[in-house]
Amino acid sequence: MLRHRPDEFGLDIDAYGYVPFGQIVQAVQERYKEVTEEDILELLRAPDQRRFELNERGIRALYGHSFFVEMDGEPMDPPERLYVGTTAAEARRYATEGIGPGDRFYVHLSRDRQTAAARSREEGGPVVVEVLARAAAAAGIRFYERGAVVLTRSVPAEFVGQVYGLPPAAGESVQPSRPAVGQGGSAQASAPARAAYQPVRPATLPKGPITYGRKPRREIRR
Repeated sequence: MLRHRPDEFGLDIDAYGYVPFGQIVQAVQERYKEVTEEDILELLRAPDQRRFELNERGIRALYGHSFFVEMDGEPMDPPERLYVGTTAAEARRYATEGIGPGDRFYVHLSRDRQTAAARSREEGGPVVVEVLARAAAAAGIRFYERGAVVLTRSVPAEFVGQVYGLPPAAGESVQPSRPAVGQGGSAQASAPARAAYQPVRPATLPKGPITYGRKPRREIRR
């Protein structure tokens, strides 16, 4: 309802992803009559709940949207490094093309390697790419803390650090990796690795009527 298909439920969602809480209660009860407002509030009060935010503006999902939402609030002062779990093919592209949001509108980063590894989609084992977040912030890249993740629009290749868990590509005898800035070594990827890289195509804002979901649906109800 809040991350992918608000139009399907007739929700009045604002530019920052907020929906009046009463609309959520009504929409849920239309499908599950036994669910009460208190049930929903209990879910939101759970100590490990970091996906949603409820305040005087309404309720919203903090991350994971497949439609564009604006970032509000001040950018965070990030730690020296953040991490993203990915696939081997994507990791090879990141070293020269940077990290783009793919089929979303923001790059979703983790604060530690273990969490990022759990989000890797590589079948042979997790692949994790290091982001030199503090250096990127100093260069003007904005990071926003949203619950369990950190969001940014993109990460230029110069701020992509080490790659962990990357198997050798065809024709490579060693694992290509990028030393972190300040740790010595060249920041350029090996020639065999560069040959495997493909450009990351950044997401663009939709034109015309706003639709939600990864594929165009119907025009949002007002």
